[in-house]
Amino acid sequence: MLTATVATASAALAVGPLPNVQGFSASTLPQDLLIYDRNGNLIADIGNQGSHRIVVPLASMSPSLVDATIAVEDRSYYKNSGVDPGAILRAAWDDLVHLRFVEGGSTITQQLVKQLYFGPNAPDTLQRKLREAVVAVALTRQYSKDQILGLYLNTIYFGNQAYGVEAAAQTYFHTSAAKLTLGQAALLAGIPRSPSAFDPVQHPQAARARQAQVLAAMVRQGDISSAQAAAAVAAPLQVFPPATTIKAPYFVDYVLTTLRQQYHISPDSNSGYRVTTSLDLGLQAKAEAAVTAQVSRAGTYYNFHDAALVSMDPQTGEIVAMVGGADYNAPGGQINMATSPTRQVGSAFKIFTYSAALANKTVNMDSPILDAPLVFPIGGTNNGPYAPTNYDGRWHGIVPVKEALGNSLNIPALKVELLTGIPAVLDVARRMGATTLTQPDSFYGPSLTLGAYPISVLDMAVATSTLADLGVVHRASPILKITDATGKTAFAYDPAQNSDQALSPDVAYIMASILSDDQNRCMEFGCNSDLTLSGRQVAAKTGTSEGFRDNWTLGFSPTLATVTWVGNPDNTPLSHSSTGIVGAAPIWHQFMTNALQGVANTWYSTPSGLDQFEADYFLPGTEFLSPVLAERWPTCPSQVYDPKTTSWSMLMVNGVPCSIGTSPRRRPFA
Repeated sequence: MLTATVATASAALAVGPLPNVQGFSASTLPQDLLIYDRNGNLIADIGNQGSHRIVVPLASMSPSLVDATIAVEDRSYYKNSGVDPGAILRAAWDDLVHLRFVEGGSTITQQLVKQLYFGPNAPDTLQRKLREAVVAVALTRQYSKDQILGLYLNTIYFGNQAYGVEAAAQTYFHTSAAKLTLGQAALLAGIPRSPSAFDPVQHPQAARARQAQVLAAMVRQGDISSAQAAAAVAAPLQVFPPATTIKAPYFVDYVLTTLRQQYHISPDSNSGYRVTTSLDLGLQAKAEAAVTAQVSRAGTYYNFHDAALVSMDPQTGEIVAMVGGADYNAPGGQINMATSPTRQVGSAFKIFTYSAALANKTVNMDSPILDAPLVFPIGGTNNGPYAPTNYDGRWHGIVPVKEALGNSLNIPALKVELLTGIPAVLDVARRMGATTLTQPDSFYGPSLTLGAYPISVLDMAVATSTLADLGVVHRASPILKITDATGKTAFAYDPAQNSDQALSPDVAYIMASILSDDQNRCMEFGCNSDLTLSGRQVAAKTGTSEGFRDNWTLGFSPTLATVTWVGNPDNTPLSHSSTGIVGAAPIWHQFMTNALQGVANTWYSTPSGLDQFEADYFLPGTEFLSPVLAERWPTCPSQVYDPKTTSWSMLMVNGVPCSIGTSPRRRPFA
């Protein structure tokens, strides 16, 4: 022992200063960012510039792989001191006989040292070999054989950008290192000697020949019998070409953005973070199928070529499914329409208007509203007259609030908004999750309630979830847990820390009651439409933006809230007067039907603070509100206004902007 120490010291003096071998472990290796769904299924392996390394402990590697590696690379591994003099002599003799380098003679420990400290392309000089040997001995004294072997198997290169046995197993066999068969293990163990020559994809015959050599070495070591080796050679072996497969790519992009912005974790940092997300791959598959089916089935006729869907657990804010487009790999397909804040939501915005009106006790669910023409002096094209219409082009006389909302009538919604006040509507929308409404209140005009200002699908899903959780808003939460390379938890999601009461449970319950009663929408959408689910009570609402450019459907049960959108990313109008009921609703219907299959049909208990009369619910004190919205709308003092000098504040009569006419065809303007 003393002689070896003196020899090592002498060698160290001869080769100069050596690297420090203290504090090294597999967890410090550069490695991939791994993203999982909520059930532990891998959905993305994000490596640096296409390379892949996934560190796993030695105990999580197939024993056959460990035996095969030792048999073919360093058969005296557990006995040597980090160098094998006998192997070096044999290699030197072979080199002398062949008059060239044909045998390395390096132990597993020496190979590890070369990878860690000198680089895979280090020159074959005598000094480098000596330095490598000295460091190998030092490493063996500092760490156990299992630690070194685990580090080696997580470091060695297997070709095709795969570093370490776990990445190699997943790259070539779509399995884990723990589940490798004998034949698979032997093939992998043979690759590191020459990853290009023994590439099982490019050179399958050479790889299989090398596999046979490894199996023969295992027989000589006594690890397996000749019969086992023969069976492994004869067994068919499916090898997959390398490919980077990301499931739910729009969601993965959203998670990567969230990691960068909220947790300062970059995917190219090689830090080995493991991220458990809220996504449910089973529900994600159902969402993707619903989007694909509708775009294929109806997209050509209605001229929409893209669609998006976001589904959330309303009780936690966790995103369980996200589809940002019909085809991620199509030209321009990487735009995530689920998070894009560029789309008008149409009448889907009315959930905010009526929530605000109920909360302010402006109306109750039975309040009568006169659905008749209105013409405002300003607010239209080029700030000219604004003459809104219902999307069916008709007027319906006096209708109750519940039918005005259920049938998505525009004039009643405008009247409710203006009587309640745009600031109050904006306040509710923002509290419920509409993060894009950031301009001063004075920026927004009466068309707010008709969805003229953009809100993302994701924000609408948060708002829908707020209704579904009886007024409790949870910010969208795609990440449940983050652990670092050592297994230490860096973040764990707590829904209790991500909730606020945006609406009273009473108001949310009344909204849910209106939106879940199919009778309230039969006039415009027909009974038993795609806004209903067979045998199940659900709430739903459509939206269609101006010019038929966007179709929306939102809806919920107590356990699932989903928003769908169809349209075109370049804002091309849809054809044949495509509305939410024919564009987005079929996606919502198909997904919700499949997603809730096997889930019990439940609904909410009536909050104790509400008054009930037959099937209708009222906030206390709102049962007999004055029917002001059933009366004629206040008329402007003048029938002629200059749109260049007129402002909304100048048009206020009895607290609301006045109307100058009763017909949308009338144009009495300067």
